[in-house]
Amino acid sequence: MKERRRSILHVDLDPFFVSVERTLAPSLRERPVVIGGDGTGMGFVAAASEEARERGVRAGLPVSEARRLCPEAAFRRGDLDAYGRVSDEVTAVLLSASRRVERPSADEAFVDLTPETGGTPPVRAAERVRDELQRRLGLDASLGLASSRLAARIASGWARPRGLLVVLPGYELSFLAGNKIDARDLPPHLELALERAGYPTLGAVAAAGEPELAAVVGAAAAVRLRAAAGGDDEPPVAVAAPPASLQEEAPVRDRRSDAPALADLAESLARRAARRLKPFRLSAAAVTIEVRRASETARAAESLRPAVSDESELAALVRTLAQPLLEPAEGVRGLLLRLSKLEASSAQAPLFPESPLLRRAR
Repeated sequence: MKERRRSILHVDLDPFFVSVERTLAPSLRERPVVIGGDGTGMGFVAAASEEARERGVRAGLPVSEARRLCPEAAFRRGDLDAYGRVSDEVTAVLLSASRRVERPSADEAFVDLTPETGGTPPVRAAERVRDELQRRLGLDASLGLASSRLAARIASGWARPRGLLVVLPGYELSFLAGNKIDARDLPPHLELALERAGYPTLGAVAAAGEPELAAVVGAAAAVRLRAAAGGDDEPPVAVAAPPASLQEEAPVRDRRSDAPALADLAESLARRAARRLKPFRLSAAAVTIEVRRASETARAAESLRPAVSDESELAALVRTLAQPLLEPAEGVRGLLLRLSKLEASSAQAPLFPESPLLRRAR
């Protein structure tokens, strides 16, 4: 083990697509749900709820087979726009806890919560992440906290559903030893080869000699596997790069929406964008709002001095920009908000802050 142990959080949101669908339609909770295709026999399964998995439904399965295995499931085509928006919100929550965040997939994330001097204790920071994902987005997450990615990911699996499992310093090797190698860490055929060769668990891999492992999985994989089994399996979680611009958009499916409701939607886009700016301590010096109809796109843009980062100020400004574009409300198909000319926020607030409606560049 490394002398200086890090605190790595693994956030398990699996099945993410199903969770998003359930926030959009609460009636789907506790029901088996299958994402992919249309349920009539075409396409392949992209995600399945635990209830559907218990019936044998898995990602990659033909939808026709999924319907045979679980005919009572609710089948959804999937909403990539919604998944993308919620995924961005998840990243914003994680970045509020640490700048070191990696998202290998929509279903999971690694967050380095190693505290700086006087920083938030890792367990408390992990609890805040879990609570914020539930409060803000309605998403359930299972969390694992350990000194390595592998131990943290295994811990989050043990913490299902909605729990937090902490692997205490000094117990990493004993915790890893009894666990099987995860298919995400090794191709399935090599996982099977290791088991047949007498290395079914991480403990067996850690105790094996490198030449013996190399004969089964190859030299490079052997080095990586032994390091992982010893809890020393990764480079540090990378620091997330600040964005050059941000974009939020939302389709409008209800053609009966009135202008006030659409203005509320524009304001919600602004609030989401402002939350994504916050972890990077950025402000926007330019804002653009687009209102899309079938035949045209109306657009309004403003340059802002000083730049804006406050959530309420940005929401009020965007609402004011959007309102003239929303008349008439009929035929609006979607809204798009773009923040650009991003710059570091001023460390000191102005002594006499202007109203956001007067903050337009002169």
